[in-house]
Amino acid sequence: MKRNYPIGLLAIVTMLVVSTAICTLGVLRSPARSPMAAEDLGDSSQPVGPFRMAERSGRSVTAEDLSDRVAIASFIFTRCALSCPRITGIMKDLQDRLAGSDVLLLSFTVDPEYDTPAVLKTYADRFGAQPDRWWFLNGPKDETYKMIRERFQLGVMPATAPTGPNDEAIIHSDRLALLDHGRIVGIFDSRDPEALDAIVRKARRRTLPTWVATLPSVNAGLNSLSAILLFAGWVLIRRYRLSGPTSKANLDLDLDSMPASAGPLAHPLVRGHVACMIAAIATSALFLSCYLIYHVMAGSMPFERGGPLRVAYLSILLSHTILAITAVPMILATVVRAWTGRFDRHVSIASITLPIWFYVAVTGVVIYLMLYHLPALLPAGSPGL
Repeated sequence: MKRNYPIGLLAIVTMLVVSTAICTLGVLRSPARSPMAAEDLGDSSQPVGPFRMAERSGRSVTAEDLSDRVAIASFIFTRCALSCPRITGIMKDLQDRLAGSDVLLLSFTVDPEYDTPAVLKTYADRFGAQPDRWWFLNGPKDETYKMIRERFQLGVMPATAPTGPNDEAIIHSDRLALLDHGRIVGIFDSRDPEALDAIVRKARRRTLPTWVATLPSVNAGLNSLSAILLFAGWVLIRRYRLSGPTSKANLDLDLDSMPASAGPLAHPLVRGHVACMIAAIATSALFLSCYLIYHVMAGSMPFERGGPLRVAYLSILLSHTILAITAVPMILATVVRAWTGRFDRHVSIASITLPIWFYVAVTGVVIYLMLYHLPALLPAGSPGL
């Protein structure tokens, strides 16, 4: 029986080389992005801290109201003629993009003496702010400024020079902040479309049900299990092939006592091989189901690092994706040939399918580690290795 392992290995190497070339060109041609446009605070995140403010409806809002919510915060004042209408317009767009989610929007006024709840209500109505999803908050000026400076670590101050029609009476940051259960976990540039995409994506992910949020780890575990089963199945069938009819290993297995009509499936090593392969197919099918469920509910997760690290990730991802698509019909053909007893043709295609399938499973784990765990190991703001 002809075994074609070199063909499978050559397909992997060729696809990886082509993917690396394509991704290198793509990364070199893409414009550089400021790492500060969307900044995850990570370990430096801190709580908003205690506060009590009045919402435009007149009801009191405290830090406890944010303790179990994911929120996006902005800083505005209604007499602002330049940046604030733009920021509030962006918040209106976020309200539309986050429809159906539990993400809360917050607009803190930096001009609380003028922006009474009644003024804020008129302003909010102008932008179509939904009262249950978008709160406009008014609090004591000193406490509000202290919170913005010390907790959000953003700038706010009255303008020192006389203000004209194109000047703003209060200088304040136009960045947006992502809050999770009362902690400030990210700062995003409202002028950067990619940063706005990132804050929407991250806010949605933080509101996912726990069982959905754990699916990437489950998928990595399924890929690991699939790789282990494939390797075990290969070891078992290799041991069977090495134990020829006259070998001592074969005699030790007491094959002479087996009826001649039993065929290869009567051998315990072959039965073990079959069991491993069936389990690998079931594991891969379960992985595909979990993968589709997660991406329908959570969307895609982009790799946010740049440089050579980005090239490496995209190269692995592209080769993994193409070979995964290729592997599906090859696995089906391999199974059909074994099922129908055409073992010579089964071995011929299985020896190509196996290395490709194994590569897809292993790189699935690598992609998960690079996407979900590698960023935590690198310094914040570093573009890549």
